[in-house]
Amino acid sequence: MTEVACQVEECRFWSDNVCTAKSIEVRSSGTRKVSTSDDTACETFMSKQ
Repeated sequence: MTEVACQVEECRFWSDNVCTAKSIEVRSSGTRKVSTSDDTACETFMSKQ
């Protein structure tokens, strides 16, 4: 399995800067043309709460 780095401590799948989800989904954050990571969003995110 590929290790996916993650810096979002508030996510249920975060563990020591690694995503522990079985799969991830990333999409465009609504811009027409994606040119940077800021233009994307992680759909796999789930709040720890």
